[in-house]
Amino acid sequence: MANLPFTRGKKVLADYNWAGDAVAIGILLVQNDYVFSREHNTIADVIAAGTEASGTGYLRKSIPFSSRATNEDDPGGAANLRVSDGTVTWTSLSAGLDLRVVLFFIDGADINDPLNQLLGYIDSGTNIPINTSGIDVGLNFSTDGLVKNV
Repeated sequence: MANLPFTRGKKVLADYNWAGDAVAIGILLVQNDYVFSREHNTIADVIAAGTEASGTGYLRKSIPFSSRATNEDDPGGAANLRVSDGTVTWTSLSAGLDLRVVLFFIDGADINDPLNQLLGYIDSGTNIPINTSGIDVGLNFSTDGLVKNV
């Protein structure tokens, strides 16, 4: 499977300006048994599947506004929503977690709100899958961006 936006995520991204508005964007990690569905709309859908990561060092993370940018892909007919590498790191993440997927979402007033809306799904790239051994784990993002919004 490729990196794909959720249907709701495409709509929400169209409603917000990724690089120009101070809209909070969060990241959560899920285990390798998560099954992608374009019909998943909120974090509650992921929680219901019982696949969000847990353990020492894990918590949902916000992507700082200053690290987000967009670039235009004229040949591909898309806009890439980008995040600077090294922006998101988990400290001393529990050893033995089998994490294959990164989800990102609109972070409302509370990053732990299960009704925060999902934006996209990433299951490939640098440092994915995430093999944890009790050390710091950071994500590097593709130069093509978190997601191509076409």
